[in-house]
Amino acid sequence: MPDIQLRFQKDMLVLSSPVDAMLARQGVDAARDRQYLNLMEPDSIRDELQLEVMAGAQCVVATTEDITQARLAHVRMDADAPRLAAAALAIANEVKPQHVLAEVGPCGLPLDDSSKASLNENRKQYADAARAFEGGTFDAFFLNGFTKLADLKCALMGVAQVSDKPVFASVALGCEPLPAAVEVARDEAGELDIAFPFDGYEALDAPAAPPLPASRLSCLDPREWPAAIDAMVDLGASVIGFETADPIAQALEFARVAAERTDLPVLAQLCVKPDAEESMAKNLTPLADIDEYTPDTMATAAVKLFGAGVQFLRATGAATPAYTGALAATVAGLDVHRD
Repeated sequence: MPDIQLRFQKDMLVLSSPVDAMLARQGVDAARDRQYLNLMEPDSIRDELQLEVMAGAQCVVATTEDITQARLAHVRMDADAPRLAAAALAIANEVKPQHVLAEVGPCGLPLDDSSKASLNENRKQYADAARAFEGGTFDAFFLNGFTKLADLKCALMGVAQVSDKPVFASVALGCEPLPAAVEVARDEAGELDIAFPFDGYEALDAPAAPPLPASRLSCLDPREWPAAIDAMVDLGASVIGFETADPIAQALEFARVAAERTDLPVLAQLCVKPDAEESMAKNLTPLADIDEYTPDTMATAAVKLFGAGVQFLRATGAATPAYTGALAATVAGLDVHRD
């Protein structure tokens, strides 16, 4: 397996999409059962990753985003991190990609960035997660999906304590689709009203403070993006990344800020909404109007992101291998473009 660092700022590369969307089409609750599948039904994961490689992904992301003990505790597998890491890496390597990334997602513990004990506990979550991969065959860690700057810093420091492998670091930016349990409406002034269901009971009193905008529910405030880039650089990240479901114009702005602020490679992840293909006419959408991603508009977005200095591309959310194929076919054979 080639050293991925030898390709930094050289080849355009595509990462495999999450397997969750394809598993969901088969009736699998991936968020709940992903780790069991790695151990008990590896063929299910392997088949989906094989499709991603066939579509053109050079980098396969191992299905280990839940590898921290805090997240594994929800499925009573917090003692099985090394076994899960070994199984997921074995599956990823079996499809013979050019590179394998070991994904680590946010641990989900409450974090008080003014408390040394809280920071130490969070760092330990990520250090233990990195230790779980010792002896495995993979190219780099992939710290992905972070929505809090303090949590991202803990993850970078925790991994650095136990490993000198390259680290891809990525935060979720902008406005992701809201969870299914949250209903959103706009009042006459255009402000977002967010109402949470209460299992048949009504909340009689309005909240004292106005609700947060939709973009704050599950994403890092875009105004913190420059600070996140600086933190990634200062704490040793090898690749600076972001994920967004925002229109392509905003994604390009995120990419330009990253390319201007650092010389490190940039990763752009475009989040596909569940109903994207039904809501847009294929091949007829001008660039300025791309506010959702289909395989066709993904190809156009890839060209623009390439021009903005991005090296690594990935389709996430409800993406299927068709999205990976669109990205891979668009940038195949291209070298990274940086002004």
